[in-house]
Amino acid sequence: DQDSDTTFLRIQKGFLGSGNYIEFAKERDSIYYKPEEIDVFMVSYYPWDKKTICDTFFFDYNESYSKPEGDFYNEVAPIYCCRTAGRLSYEEALKREYKVIVRNKSSLEETWATTCLIGDYDITSPGSIMYFVPKNGKNIMTCSWYNLNSRAEANHLGEVAKVYQPIMRFYYKADGQETYTDIEFGTKINTSTHSGFEFTFNMDMADLVNGIKKNLAEKKGHCSWTGRVNAFELYVQSCNLEMYEYYINSLQTGNVLSDKPIYTNVQNGYGLFAARRRHIKHTFTQNDEKLLTAIGALNYGF
Repeated sequence: DQDSDTTFLRIQKGFLGSGNYIEFAKERDSIYYKPEEIDVFMVSYYPWDKKTICDTFFFDYNESYSKPEGDFYNEVAPIYCCRTAGRLSYEEALKREYKVIVRNKSSLEETWATTCLIGDYDITSPGSIMYFVPKNGKNIMTCSWYNLNSRAEANHLGEVAKVYQPIMRFYYKADGQETYTDIEFGTKINTSTHSGFEFTFNMDMADLVNGIKKNLAEKKGHCSWTGRVNAFELYVQSCNLEMYEYYINSLQTGNVLSDKPIYTNVQNGYGLFAARRRHIKHTFTQNDEKLLTAIGALNYGF
């Protein structure tokens, strides 16, 4: 996530199992390389001068990260992290290509991958006042954004994202402590490589309320309003082509290499190194009373 303060890498041992399935080590002591076995770092350079390194990022081993149960769950989930705050957001950084390198200290063999950052894009609607317009029996709020703003294109500040996803963040209190939940909506695939292409998404208020109902079901009776004016924030998240290709090709049960190659952009390995943006947002100065009433009718404590 290029807008986050810290960049994380997960490095896991894998192998080619029977039937050409990609499998990962299962035993706790053999899932991850020990920190003394590998060097993990990232370099940046301009695409037209790949031999001149502009910046180097060193990743440190850490075990403080906790991951929910899932395909890659482990009781201890070590990761490599590097604080990148302010180092990926300025103009020259957005022009560069990034190469992550994992080097085996014993053999000196390297596994590596490259990616570019995503350029800035602008949310153009709705306005500062949240309002769902009654239309054909529904309450609709139109959300629009450009795939890349003109300044980013003119100065070659990052590439155009491949996929965008609008998300509404709702702030509330659970047992008196402020927190939030994200309601995800459908994705939009970008087919243009130039700026000026506008996306439009009609958000149905009923879908938003149902999303809040589902996400907060286990906290029913423990919820309350925060009292803040901007109880909602509209985010438009995005990812680049590499991450899109990975998701549509790799996240399938029983994917066999001999049948359909699993997507990877890692050289001498398998995996994904890509860019995404999760912090481009639009803040409201006034909430829609219809929405607040509908949330109150859930009887969750609001």
